[in-house]
Amino acid sequence: MSTPPLIADALQPDQPGAQASPDASPAPRAVAELLICLPALTAAALPSALAAIAAAFPTESVLVAAAHLPDNPADFPSLELIPYTTARSDVGWILAAADYAAAAHLARERNVRAVLLLGGDSAAISEPNALNAPMLRSLADCIRIKNIDLVLPRFALGPHEALVNSALIYPLSRALFGADIRFPLPIDAALSARMAERLAITTQRLIALNQGHSLLWPVAEAASAGFSVREVSAADATPPTPPPPQNPTDFNALFASVAGSLFADIEAKASFWQRVRGLPLRPNLQPDPPALSPLEASSEIHSMIETFHLAQDNLEEIWSLVLPPQSRLALKRLSQISPDAFTLQPDLWARVVYDFTLAFHLRTLNRSHLLGAMAPLYLAWVASYLRTVADDPARAATALELTAAAFENEKSYIVSRWRWPDRFNP
Repeated sequence: MSTPPLIADALQPDQPGAQASPDASPAPRAVAELLICLPALTAAALPSALAAIAAAFPTESVLVAAAHLPDNPADFPSLELIPYTTARSDVGWILAAADYAAAAHLARERNVRAVLLLGGDSAAISEPNALNAPMLRSLADCIRIKNIDLVLPRFALGPHEALVNSALIYPLSRALFGADIRFPLPIDAALSARMAERLAITTQRLIALNQGHSLLWPVAEAASAGFSVREVSAADATPPTPPPPQNPTDFNALFASVAGSLFADIEAKASFWQRVRGLPLRPNLQPDPPALSPLEASSEIHSMIETFHLAQDNLEEIWSLVLPPQSRLALKRLSQISPDAFTLQPDLWARVVYDFTLAFHLRTLNRSHLLGAMAPLYLAWVASYLRTVADDPARAATALELTAAAFENEKSYIVSRWRWPDRFNP
């Protein structure tokens, strides 16, 4: 491997291996104020990622931390390359606690102003436009020019994409933490120095418990710290997606990992979100958006509804420990509706999620069993949502707004149940 530029620049003419220039010595390289941390890419995927970074910042020095250095670092003269070791989470493509800790350590060591922490895996990063220059530039500029603490990309998602985000993460982040960030799932993030340090402090306990693979939720962390949060358009970028489940067990594990981590974060920040007011009504949004006309159910939707029907028969005892009678009665009625009329109303879904969040906090039953019992209810929401929106982006946007608004409207429900759980026992 040839000598990396960072090392070569440090060599003096009287040191072995250094070449004294007969002319004036070269101008010193500017100290990098931007650190970009890459996931563990393969040797084949690394060059395209570095090329995208170099194209995004053609006139400045950028510090890039990667698990493996390229064979020819001189091909990227504007990049200072350093080794970077971290841990991927259980679900592989989402940023984990150890990622933030490692990035914060490098940021502190190099005294940088901004950190771009990129998730995903080798396959995702090597896809065309997965790591595009305009998105990288927008993320960095929002931190350095506008002095924002946390910036996340806003991906252009299709009606059938990122449904866990749409059903749980976005509406909960918006209702409880007042953060209208459409894609708060932690895949890529731009951090100010103080935001990176804040997340590093948050991770210390997890790493001490050998839980560096655990997920963190930077949007909630920024909101609770009073830090600024923004999103930038990433319309040309494709967010990495989890591998398709080979069986229901794989899906249940993925759902439990994400939902459990989210509920744990909500539990830890309960004193904050109970005081947060909801977002102001958007000027172009009607107070009561019109209901959507349902569409015919497909075979995929039939399968999800059948899973819900089986759960209604087999999990009724567990659901009775979590859900109040009115919610159980509404679900019972839903299980008797034909697939072509199957509709899980947003307000019912919001209360169900809040009830499971509270049961997670109270440890009403084993948390793994609890999250497993919630998965069929999530599939019922997906079936209802897909039957309503089909492939229409406009219908999807309206449906998601109705869902998020329901979580905001039902926030008083979770606040009351959290403060006085015995008064609302099922």
